[in-house]
Amino acid sequence: AAHAPGVREAGGRPGGPDLPPSPFPIEDLLSERELRHVKRLYGIGGLSYGNLSQRKDARRFWMSASGVDKSRLETPGRDILLVSIDDQVRGQIVLSVPPGVEPRRVSVDAIEHWMIYQAHPGVGAILHLHVWMDGIAATEVNYPCGTEELALGVADLLAHEPDPDHAVIGLRNHGITATGESLPEILERIRPSV
Repeated sequence: AAHAPGVREAGGRPGGPDLPPSPFPIEDLLSERELRHVKRLYGIGGLSYGNLSQRKDARRFWMSASGVDKSRLETPGRDILLVSIDDQVRGQIVLSVPPGVEPRRVSVDAIEHWMIYQAHPGVGAILHLHVWMDGIAATEVNYPCGTEELALGVADLLAHEPDPDHAVIGLRNHGITATGESLPEILERIRPSV
């Protein structure tokens, strides 16, 4: 993942928070048929323990794909996606994929990351985890994951933080979104709390 410096290392970082594809080994608890049923019933394509992204430039950022094991972010265009927004097609997310690579689905949280990067040029990375921290600003409503309402709620709370470039925002009944200059810096800052 030489094309996405820092993203692969943060996912598989020794001593960092463990970011498995799900918070518990659901594949060991359910049969393949039961797991397919749960995914279909709840409209989920995969179970993920969060996501991470890192700014590439003013218009693009690298982001972990949906449902991928964060300790195995190996192939740019498949596990690590280069995301941009097409302003010509009202906020459509665009992925840059190398020839011959079959991309995984981009995280539904890409819109939230995009809004944060656009509003705060000093944010170099974003980490979303399904954990909780006490004493942080949090959304009042449990918005569905990946909705514009959730992205706007997080962006608004972040704008009111004393240091939006180094903040942690709670997503009611969902987890946290942390901003920082880099993924290693975020991991160092929040490690005692997660």
